[in-house]
Amino acid sequence: MRVSKTEDYGRRTRVMFGAVSVPMPILEEIDYLIEDLGYWPSRSSFVREACLEKIEREIERVKIIRKK
Repeated sequence: MRVSKTEDYGRRTRVMFGAVSVPMPILEEIDYLIEDLGYWPSRSSFVREACLEKIEREIERVKIIRKK
């Protein structure tokens, strides 16, 4: 288990991490974007941000579907 800093300024909380398999062609595309744009410091940060964006989109999509 890794320790991650929270927004509580100094308090720490334990966050569990998992692993996933990503096909090499996708990792190569991620590497290209990281090198080309220089925005993300690592594959992990890119994937974490992409996952959070996807989760937000899907939650909104589910809300719309449930309203119908």
